[in-house]
This record gives sequence, C-alpha cells and structure tokens, in this order.
Amino acid sequence: MDFYKTAGTEPIGDEVRTHFSSEITGELAGEHVVLMGWAHIIRDKGKIKFIVLRDERGTVQITIPQKKVPEDVFKTSEGLKPETALSVTGVVIATNQVASGAEVIPKKIRILNTSDRLPIDVVEGKTDIDLDTRLNYRILDLRKPSVNAIFKVQHNLVRFARAFLESHDFVEIHTPKLVAEATEGGANLFEVKYFERKAYLAQSPQFYKQLMLLAGFGRVYEIAPVFRAEKHNTRRHVNEYTSFDYEMAWISGVEDVMKMEEDMLHHSFKMTKKHAATELELLGIDLEIPKVPFKRVKYTEAVDLINQTGKDLAITDDLDPECERLLGEIFPEKFGTDMVFITHYPLELRPAYTMPSMTDEGMTESFDLTYKGMEITTGSQRIHLYDLLVERFKAKGFNPADFTFYLDFFKYGAPPHGGLGLGVERMTMQLLGIENIREATLLPRDRDRLTP
Repeated sequence: MDFYKTAGTEPIGDEVRTHFSSEITGELAGEHVVLMGWAHIIRDKGKIKFIVLRDERGTVQITIPQKKVPEDVFKTSEGLKPETALSVTGVVIATNQVASGAEVIPKKIRILNTSDRLPIDVVEGKTDIDLDTRLNYRILDLRKPSVNAIFKVQHNLVRFARAFLESHDFVEIHTPKLVAEATEGGANLFEVKYFERKAYLAQSPQFYKQLMLLAGFGRVYEIAPVFRAEKHNTRRHVNEYTSFDYEMAWISGVEDVMKMEEDMLHHSFKMTKKHAATELELLGIDLEIPKVPFKRVKYTEAVDLINQTGKDLAITDDLDPECERLLGEIFPEKFGTDMVFITHYPLELRPAYTMPSMTDEGMTESFDLTYKGMEITTGSQRIHLYDLLVERFKAKGFNPADFTFYLDFFKYGAPPHGGLGLGVERMTMQLLGIENIREATLLPRDRDRLTP
C-alpha cells in the first residue's frame, strides 16, 4: 500500500468497468457507470474541468464542476497529466454540448497509473511527426484513434475473409516458417543457422499448403508472416508481412480459385463496412464494396493498354509499380472498377509449380488481383502431374533432387488444385488510401528496422 501512495496511484479496487465510452449516450441519463481509460484531453476552466476519457472503443467527456462533485474528486482532477490511466465512477447526464449526447459527472476518480511526458502526440490534429519518429514510438503512436482504427479495419477484413473460407469447408493450417529450400526461387531469402546446417525463413507456405491437399484436407488456408530478404526501401515493401493464403483441391481450372477470392472479398468488404463503420468514418473512408464478378484482363491486353500510354513493354517484361499505377488509372475509366484480375502471365514470370496455359501458348493458368493500382494477390492453378512438375523445375534451373520432400508426393495421385496468396497490409493500404505500407503494418520490419 505504501508503494501506491509513493507512486501517486491507488491499488486496484473492487470497481468493475460497466461500460465502454461508446456506450455512453443520452439514453443512459441518470445511470451510475464505471469507466476505465486514459486521460486523452484535459481542459482546465478554473472551477470546472473536463477530461476526455479514451478507451478501446472511443472517447467520452467527463465534466467536473467544483460545486457538484466531492472535494477529493475535484482535487484529483487538478493535477492530472495526459495519458494518465483512470477509473471514473459517475452519473450519466444528457447534454447537447457533445456529439454523443451525454457526459459523465464523476463521484470518484482513481488514478490507476501515472504517465511521463509523451515523446509524441496521440491527439488528433496535433503537430505532425515524421513517420520514422512515429514508428520509433509505435506503441504510443497506436494509441492515436485514427492509427488504432487502421488495425480495427484490418482485423475486420481478415476475420470476415476467414469466416467466409470456414463456411466453405476450408481448414486452417499452420506451416513451418523454418524451411530447407526456397519456395519462390531467387536470392531473396533470410538465411539462419539451424544447429549444424543452414535454413531459411519461409518466403511463403506454398509447398506445404499444396502438400496438405495431397494429404487429403481438400481445402486449406493460413494467415501468417512470410519473409522476403529484398534490399528495397519503397512505400509498398516490407521484409516481413502477413500473407493470407488458401489452396483448394479438385478444381476444374484456375477460374475456380478466382471465383472463390472474389466472393470472399465481396463478403469481407461488405461485412467490414457494417462492423467497422465507426473506424471507417473516423478515417474518412466511404468503403466501396467490389461488385462480382471482378473484371478479367489477360496479361497481353494489360501490356497493350500500358503501351498505349507511351511505354514500350515486351510480353515477357514484368509489370513494375509504375505500370500497376497506370493500370490503376486505366481500369476504372475503361472497366468501371478498381478490382481487376490480370490473367495468363508468361511462363518466364511465374514460379516452377505454375500450370502452363492450356489455351494460350507460352502463358500460364495464373493471375494477379490488382486493387487501385497495386497487386494485392498472386495465384494460379498448380501443376499436379509429377513429370510436368519435375520438367518445370528443371526449366527454372532448379535441381529436383533438392526438392524431393515436395516433389515425391506428386507421384501418388495428386489432385488438380490451385490457390493464392494475398498481402493483408497491401489490401489495407489500398482500401484506406494509405501512402506507405508501414502505416498499415502493426510493427514494421524493413531493412533498417527491427524494433520496437
């Protein structure tokens, strides 16, 4: 008990929070409530003081008139600092002076914990701080309601996409993040020491989610971190991001995979618009629910559209960010939509496990989903035929002997299958109109940042 007195706080009492801030409305007038949160804004008007109390659901005004509250309550309110953690017991009063239509007159204020002077502001409209400084103090930065709201929206996007897949018989799996070989090829691997041998951080769950279909699960999904050791420093790349992957067996073609995604995203956007309405309003976003079916555009047509702007792309050139940006301007004007599948990529541009096209020579049964001028999903029909799979691995310059843990199981009746990987942070970024993916990443990891 002496420690609490020394620290200027009180031990946690027997009060139990009865309401969140967002629940305090005029309809509760006359009721006693217990609220807990941070002193977000403090206003001292002499004989009347105001505290805007913030919790995980929003804010509520605590009004403290000297003549109407106990003496100790008024005294406690005099020395408060921003971000002090409080418990407030009081009575709800209806008022037209605040947007919620109600305020709370306190009968008791307990200081649960004090706060040092903040290194950054967490109040909307205060001094702008550069992104790097904000990320240095990310935990405090996340207290800012508009920043916190980004991840409430992201949470809803993911949870409703997950719910959709669950309703379509997908099984959630958890695959290894320490792997022996690259899944996507290239040199963008983080090497780690694994006892007496080398291992790598997984670029994707690709091999394992396919193998789970061969194991008989039918449809699987995983939402997990993946790692890319690319030495870039752009607004759209981080080195660890959250990949939303699914894989489905017994498909008739890549169209089955695309239809599943468009229905999933339509459902996720629709439900997010409903359940994250408060956060979307705070962020100034009028969420447009994508209409299904999404437009399909072949890669060759996309290249033609880009070249009409003055570019000189060859069919085997990949679409760089500038090309995606141009398409983000062209697609809404030409097709009236921000969500477009680009299909039938050239063999040269796709991983070894991608099924060659049965209709377009030199192309693949693959796609990217672009949203507002950025690729957010890559997917395809996979090769399920052992001999063809080995042939494609060799064509890509891989030694099949290094991939026996994956390839050998395709000898035993692998079903036709396909799937995709969707970048959660990129989808959030594009939906909310965020300029830098680090702002849509809870705790970013890029080439310069390993903390907090």
